[in-house]
Amino acid sequence: MLSEETQSSQLKLFDSIQREFTCFDDGSVRDSLGNFHTVWKVSDFQRWWLAFETHAGVPLGRKLMNAATDQEEYFLNESSLFDIGWFMKKKRLTALLNQRWQNMGWGQYTVAKSTVLSNILAPVCSGFALATLETLRTHRFKVQWRQVSNVQIQLETSDDPRSISVAPPPPHFDWDSKPTDYQPQQTQGLSLDLQMNEYGWSHSGEHSFLMPIGVLQRLFAAVNMQGLQLPSELLDAWEFPEDFNASHGLSLLLSSLAMDDMVSQSERPIYIQDLSSWGQLIEAYMAPFGFGSFASIRALDEQGGVEFELRPSSLLPLTLGFLVAFWQRGIGRKARVKMADKNGNWVFQITSFLEYAK
Repeated sequence: MLSEETQSSQLKLFDSIQREFTCFDDGSVRDSLGNFHTVWKVSDFQRWWLAFETHAGVPLGRKLMNAATDQEEYFLNESSLFDIGWFMKKKRLTALLNQRWQNMGWGQYTVAKSTVLSNILAPVCSGFALATLETLRTHRFKVQWRQVSNVQIQLETSDDPRSISVAPPPPHFDWDSKPTDYQPQQTQGLSLDLQMNEYGWSHSGEHSFLMPIGVLQRLFAAVNMQGLQLPSELLDAWEFPEDFNASHGLSLLLSSLAMDDMVSQSERPIYIQDLSSWGQLIEAYMAPFGFGSFASIRALDEQGGVEFELRPSSLLPLTLGFLVAFWQRGIGRKARVKMADKNGNWVFQITSFLEYAK
């Protein structure tokens, strides 16, 4: 039985999250500034990240930290969160910082001790902490992180001679740069089965957190510059439009591969009987948590082949990743994915990679 004080704190946190984040009918979750966010189970993001880095074949932890740093710096500048008067400024800054981290499910960052207590991956929360430190001190720092325990991260900072400059907006890609007239409608506040815990919060008993999609956009941009070469057996299963940027296609493919590994390792029951099953999967696992949805769907064959129409969106690598992962798990076959342009939207045909007798 929760104490009255805990119940009150939990209710305040729930109300604060509800005020700041809203669900839309395109399957997105957006904050009051219109920025996209996704709700991840901590275990799911760890699986996704390990698979993403493994398939990329190169260490990317520092890239992920830099992406988190730049995105949080960008947010702090855009939101003017720390632009407050001089009266009791230090105390009020600490309260704002604690509220920000609590709302997001990131844990606790103590600036004075350079310590983070969090359930989420060290590169991610270290990046968020570095952005906060640099914003508060208006000074660049170099940082190294040390994992002291499974929840405690010690940051070791040193002066960086580079001048501080405003982080740019998240980059755009071929999949989200096309103009669209579609205006999504608000549906409800972010609905969570919320439980506070010592280092963040849980949804339905699972440690979870909010991830700004801008972090992944910046990560994809960094990966695109790596010049990675994936095995031909992976590339052969994907077909992109001729004018589609090849490096952008690589990010879509890597994200999808990682999502497939994540879904396979999770306990999600995936059943696909007909087209209506897809709407049920969207409502169960994707839209309420900001992972997107499809604009339309149609069957292609009697082997489970299906065509999704997706609107241009920064969520597209995650939305598509889920759809391909669900198809492979629900149909039980390796997927072939074909991407095409259709009236300003993107069409993805998912069919069996191998031919089966009818």
